[in-house]
Amino acid sequence: MKYAIILTFLLVTFSSSAEQLKVDRIFTDAGYPYKNLIMKAERVELIYSEEQNKTTCRVQVYDKGQLHQSEQLEISSYSFSKQPVTSCLGRKRARHILSLL
Repeated sequence: MKYAIILTFLLVTFSSSAEQLKVDRIFTDAGYPYKNLIMKAERVELIYSEEQNKTTCRVQVYDKGQLHQSEQLEISSYSFSKQPVTSCLGRKRARHILSLL
């Protein structure tokens, strides 16, 4: 009985801490330069917030302790749902960041 209480406590503790971490993984098939950028960087984050039919987003690229980021854009939720990375990071800026990696 003592072990059942301890096990229940541990399960509740770990399940509540697991709910706090939410990481979405977005894969892109956009091709050059987006795929190369994602493959070459240590980490690529897509930061966004949604309101009604608009999405505000930006992309942050981490490599060797350096942060490269795009400007914040406001786009339609439809285009964000179809192509999140390409909608939030312009091709010219993506190529520039790729050249810095």
